[in-house]
Amino acid sequence: MPNGTLDLMKLDGQPVTYQIMFEQNAGGTFVARIDSDELVPFLHEEMRVELLTAESAAQRLAKEDRVRLQNIFLEENNLHAVMDYMEEDI
Repeated sequence: MPNGTLDLMKLDGQPVTYQIMFEQNAGGTFVARIDSDELVPFLHEEMRVELLTAESAAQRLAKEDRVRLQNIFLEENNLHAVMDYMEEDI
């Protein structure tokens, strides 16, 4: 079960988009690119980040260009489901 750092970065352009990286402490990364209106639902519903944490990160990103959340725990099965979901969009 991965435990790591969730790294959210605001990307230039219109509409505003965000790059989401999940870096496992044991190695390995997961990257997604999400539109601003999808940020909180994606973090909460797809990656299973707690809703308050997802909302807090989105609020911070409105003022900052990058937010790093350390010691985030994701269930491994949920992370694989998200990866499969993102691969279908490519």
